[in-house]
Amino acid sequence: MPADSEKIQVEFAVQVVGKWKETYQWVPVLGGFAAFAMAFAAGANNLPAPFSTTLGSGTLTLLKASIMAGLIYVPGAALASNSTVNAFFSFFIKENQPSEGFLMWSMVVVLITATIWLVIATYFELPVSPQQATQAALLGSMLVTEGFDYIPLWNKNDNHNFNGGGLLWIFLEWTVAPLFACICACFLFILLKVLILRHKNARERILIFFPLDYGLSAGLLCLFLVYQVRGHLMHIPIWATIAAVALATFIGAVLPLVVIVPLATKELGATEKHKTAKNNNMNSTKEQCVKIQDQTCSNNTKGGNDEAEDVLREFMQTRVLDTVYEEEERNSCASPDSTIKDSDQQLALSTGQSTQFKHLLQCTPNNLVQTKTFHKMENQSPFQSAYNFVRNFTKSTVSPVIEYDRNTLIRHALAEKYDEIEDCFSVPHLLASCIFALIQSVSEIAAIVSPYGAIVDIFNNRAKYSGNGEDVDSIDVSWRFRALGGLGAVMGFILCGWKLTQCLGGKLTYMSNSRGLASQLSTVAAVIIVSTTNLPVSTVHAFVGSLVGVGIADDIQNVNWKLLFKFICGWVMTIIFCCGAAFAIFYASVHVPAYAVP
Repeated sequence: MPADSEKIQVEFAVQVVGKWKETYQWVPVLGGFAAFAMAFAAGANNLPAPFSTTLGSGTLTLLKASIMAGLIYVPGAALASNSTVNAFFSFFIKENQPSEGFLMWSMVVVLITATIWLVIATYFELPVSPQQATQAALLGSMLVTEGFDYIPLWNKNDNHNFNGGGLLWIFLEWTVAPLFACICACFLFILLKVLILRHKNARERILIFFPLDYGLSAGLLCLFLVYQVRGHLMHIPIWATIAAVALATFIGAVLPLVVIVPLATKELGATEKHKTAKNNNMNSTKEQCVKIQDQTCSNNTKGGNDEAEDVLREFMQTRVLDTVYEEEERNSCASPDSTIKDSDQQLALSTGQSTQFKHLLQCTPNNLVQTKTFHKMENQSPFQSAYNFVRNFTKSTVSPVIEYDRNTLIRHALAEKYDEIEDCFSVPHLLASCIFALIQSVSEIAAIVSPYGAIVDIFNNRAKYSGNGEDVDSIDVSWRFRALGGLGAVMGFILCGWKLTQCLGGKLTYMSNSRGLASQLSTVAAVIIVSTTNLPVSTVHAFVGSLVGVGIADDIQNVNWKLLFKFICGWVMTIIFCCGAAFAIFYASVHVPAYAVP
């Protein structure tokens, strides 16, 4: 009899598990699609940050940036050691839910809500934080089960164990990283201008700067890697951390002295010889032209008046034809020339001087900037229209064209230029961008699939979540899920990341290699230092703060303050929208009539 009773209990347990998995099997499937969609949207919104300055300064093209993103983000997200869910997320899972099924569904609601907001923010060119969107959606789901009095506005209470205080205090914690990055970028770019950029011997001074830059980059990268390993894989003492960072900084500074500085010296010498030869050729050509003109003037003094009359007559005829064509264009295509003239007049009135639009186009550092051309409207067949649409979409995706408005071009024209030395900053700028991309892939892109990892764990281990959450340990996300999240992020950047790349690469402030280097290094330093204090940090928020700091160091008028205010409003709306939408969806789900699974 005991054996029979035990057999009956085992069969009953198998039936219970079977009913559970048969009933809720659709939740992990839907959660998988939602997680990949969120990774795609996060890639379109966040991945432009590391590559926007390199694209805006003309160092990289979109195709090269896409290849680099694929090589960095997929393995970076897969091999991230910080695969456990953060404290806020783990605390939410331990809370009492109506059932384990609703706990899984709450994670799906979080993914769907964050995805919707990331798509909206990308459409309106708002760089937002996926981690902040996820936490706001989790907060909205928590308020459904615990009520609005559960979390205070300012101070802590006994109901929660968050790192910070109440809601307002948590909101203020998100402002630490942008402010710190802004101060670092402003200070660093001022040092670059004072010590290198404004000197006549800038090319000699930059050879001294190379070891310092590479040493600083190596030290920051080592500090980030040690911080990822420390506390997750093994315990590393503080003295060992300091020694490792110091050794990495020393090696990063010594290797450029042996390898990079000699190559840079050789390249700079070759460049100087090429410029000298080019200037000599231009001077000799000008002298020959002057001699030829003098000879022709002395030989043709008699027939000069007749030729001048012929040239004047031809000019008047062509001018009359141009006037006729201009009148026809005004009547046929809504006078684009008049629009350009009116805009030129407004520009002259606003700036106090007559500045032509084509001269402003020449002030941007990127050669991808082009002017719009007007074409005559023609009737096309549906097949031809579809073909033109596919061709234009492919062209805009593979090799898009940067388009800046007139006010942005004015800020670019008023910015201080260092064209003779900017090319020397391209390699350090690219290295800082790669380090920034690696940090973002490990810290944020890998954390996007954390809700889906929780869904899978709840689905496979229902009994662990049936109590009061006492048996719930930290949830590890599989490297396969993180790799798929990195792949989805790269796809989102390739297909839909160009708008925000253009916005961050030149619309907020003027961008060059030296400015991009200052902003990227400041962002990396801010993210690493703020992360060690257990404060919430977003790489995108810190990057926007560093761009503002570079613009302020250049000139306070070179910052698009309206666009910055738009970004800040987007950050506030991230919390409001995600929390409200998740609350509404989960509240409706909880109060819908349902049945319980045994």
